[in-house]
Amino acid sequence: MAFIFLIIFYRRISNPRNPNAFILRRNKLSMVSVASIALLPICTVIGDYQWITFTVMNLAFFAITAIEVDRYLYFLENNTRMYEVFALKKKQREESIKQKIIYEDLTRREIEVALSILSNLSYKKIAHELFIAESTVSKHASNIFKKTGVKNRREFLKRFRQKKMNKLP
Repeated sequence: MAFIFLIIFYRRISNPRNPNAFILRRNKLSMVSVASIALLPICTVIGDYQWITFTVMNLAFFAITAIEVDRYLYFLENNTRMYEVFALKKKQREESIKQKIIYEDLTRREIEVALSILSNLSYKKIAHELFIAESTVSKHASNIFKKTGVKNRREFLKRFRQKKMNKLP
């Protein structure tokens, strides 16, 4: 069953629609971590070789840790874009709720979805890239729109574009 699961998982992540470097790294590390965890029952069947079991578990742990570190670095690399989107300057914080996007109230996943929406990706593509259901993307988008004081995706994009235009000299 572990091998069937690994084959299905591999097929699901092996052909991303938007294969940027971040997604490819995340997919490889995900495969390592899931394979390590799926192989635990096999390690148990082989016998009482704790060093194999510990090595496999440590590999899974390090792969998951690398995924999280990579996600953090991705956010750091894109922080300029995030600052534009979420209006972190003090002056912008003091504007009315209608004029700003509140960074502090968005979860990490909502930030990922917001950045994807601003990249004009469809909910279906966002779901595929983030390995979540399309309905989950829709729910995150709904939460983002509520927290930012807009009614829908069009207003969200319009407000962001408006902010970007206001920043131009």
